[in-house]
Amino acid sequence: MKKLLLILFISLGLMGCSETVPQQAKFDDESHQWKKWDCFDWGYGGDLVFTIGYIPELKKDGFAVGKLFLKDADSPIDTIYQMTGVQHNWNWEDFQITIDSTGDGRYYDFTGASEGEERTPKEIYECTSSEYVSFAKSFDSFFFN
Repeated sequence: MKKLLLILFISLGLMGCSETVPQQAKFDDESHQWKKWDCFDWGYGGDLVFTIGYIPELKKDGFAVGKLFLKDADSPIDTIYQMTGVQHNWNWEDFQITIDSTGDGRYYDFTGASEGEERTPKEIYECTSSEYVSFAKSFDSFFFN
């Protein structure tokens, strides 16, 4: 039993390192593979707030086409994706979403900011791949229900 639990916890940790799940995303009326994260309200059992990702095959000079799907929105928001160090960054207009390698996501509003001005995040999220979410929910159901 201890070995089974150890294997499950190691699997959970390894799946936490898996950042993305390939899916199809439309851009210019063509379907592309994309890498995405689902982001939830901060805290255990938080509600889904948005899904964000980028299309690797539409990457040039370190930038890629990104898409932001807000919960209950009618259409996605086009973004520009760039990886900076170990952080994933999506920018559009005066806004930015950053996801760290730990899965911590932050939303920034730079409206009216001076060049180079730093801002504190307006919102904080827990972000992960869909596979990990599905596994985590199954894991919770097995042990806590």
